[in-house]
Amino acid sequence: MLRSHSGGRRPPLAQATVVIFLFCTLLVTNACGGDPQMRQSAIQSRSHLDQVLKHAQQVGVRPSLLAPIQQREQQLNSSSAPFNLFSDQPDNEYYQQLSKNYEQLAKQVTEIIHDSTVQSYAQVRTDLLDLQNALQESHQQHLPIQSFVPLAKQIQSQFPQATQPKEYQALSQQVENMLQALHLLPSTQQELATLQKTIDLLHLARFDITALRTSYEQDQQLLSAATSVDSFQQLNAFIGAQYQQAAVGMTQAFPIASVALITEFQQQIKQLQDYGIDASPYQQKLAADQYLADTASGVQDYQLFTSQINSDLTALQNDLLRGQLRKKLQQFEQEVNGWGYNHGYYDSYNNSYYTLDAGYQMQGIGSELDAEIANASTAQDFQSAAVDISNALFNLHMLEANAADYTPYYQPHATDAQLFAHYQLTGQVIVVSLTEQAMRIYQNGSLINAFLVTTGRPERPSLPGVWSVLDRLSPTTFRSSDPPSSPYWYPPTPIHYAMLYHGGGYFIHDSWWRANYGPGTQFPHADATGNESFAGNGSHGCINMSVDQAAWVYYNTGWNTTVLIY
Repeated sequence: MLRSHSGGRRPPLAQATVVIFLFCTLLVTNACGGDPQMRQSAIQSRSHLDQVLKHAQQVGVRPSLLAPIQQREQQLNSSSAPFNLFSDQPDNEYYQQLSKNYEQLAKQVTEIIHDSTVQSYAQVRTDLLDLQNALQESHQQHLPIQSFVPLAKQIQSQFPQATQPKEYQALSQQVENMLQALHLLPSTQQELATLQKTIDLLHLARFDITALRTSYEQDQQLLSAATSVDSFQQLNAFIGAQYQQAAVGMTQAFPIASVALITEFQQQIKQLQDYGIDASPYQQKLAADQYLADTASGVQDYQLFTSQINSDLTALQNDLLRGQLRKKLQQFEQEVNGWGYNHGYYDSYNNSYYTLDAGYQMQGIGSELDAEIANASTAQDFQSAAVDISNALFNLHMLEANAADYTPYYQPHATDAQLFAHYQLTGQVIVVSLTEQAMRIYQNGSLINAFLVTTGRPERPSLPGVWSVLDRLSPTTFRSSDPPSSPYWYPPTPIHYAMLYHGGGYFIHDSWWRANYGPGTQFPHADATGNESFAGNGSHGCINMSVDQAAWVYYNTGWNTTVLIY
């Protein structure tokens, strides 16, 4: 007899399904997700990374530097833990690695902040040096920079207070804006000078220039006050409009003005001839200009003549200025050679005479001055060369005076003070006397230390002048730029302390291979080491010192120290 299944018992298949479901639920709830503390650690690491990134953005780190970090964070954020029913280990390893990756990225951001701060700081230092040089050059060219000076001092005062990249970048931008404005200053002044010349020609022709003169004086005031690119551009527009007004007046004044320009051209051609320069190309241009003046019959003809003869006069100016500077340099060289001949140094070591001012001759600063004249192409270039020749002559006079001063090298010298006043030097200054073979270190005009040194030999002298510290190396290795067959070649030489004072490898550095320093060691001599090959003569243009004294100079001076050699 069969039994009925309609009672309360479940079928075996249904019971098995329930058991499997409960088992899977238990696995899912107990075996996935990993250690909650590790998940929390990863969340905290990500939060720390976000905070560091936010800080980097706030202090002004450039977005391009942070972009790779942010992209990597996005990749990490979009990742997920592996699914595993039987173990927490994969999840725990995932979160542990995730936390580590976030921490590494945070560390990279911290390093980027540091590097960006250091680089921004260094950039401001470089920018301020460029600004200082630009202001000094503009001052030497007699350009009106009185409005720039307070702004430069303000930036200088803000520099020590800056601590973040964005603050340094803001200072660099201010300096860049000033440099761009300074770049427009010479051309604007030249435009103003052209306007003045046109007004003067009108005055010569008895033309009423009252309104033009008033506008010109206002332009001068605007030029003195201008410190931005916009102000210079506006001023140039004003000057252009006023020049057009003057050009109309020139039509009426042309007969007298043309004669004045032709006469000026003739006089300058004669000056060229006096300097020994071939003037025949300009004589041909003068004949062409004279023809234009004689045949001019309208406004366009007047403008053509004025434009052409002014162009010819401008072209002649470079040769004229070059001739003037060549003559000035020849006079300088004559004094250098004359004083050197009359004040020779007798070297008993080889029974020879040497000049004490070799650094001023052609193998020294003389060749640089000659090259500066040869390479000059603008009025500013020629003005700069004229200033450099004048400064070299002043330095020579200081050398001559100091040669007759028997004050001990370790005491302040009168010529040092005169040089400080001439160049308006303050702060820390390293003074090197070529006649004494001595170095004196001053701080705000007070002598703080002094040493005997060895400078360049006669054929490769140290360069006199006012220089900046261009590089600081400790330690380093010097390698000769001369071939091994040259008498000036030397093997790779380790150096403990070196400060570059002029391009081309002119350093202040230790010379551990020497024993003797002081007067006469720049000439052939017997060094106490017995090393005649490398210690028995002066350097190749560097300032040599003993190791311990070079160390003192290196650690007690800095990038802002001025180097004065005379």
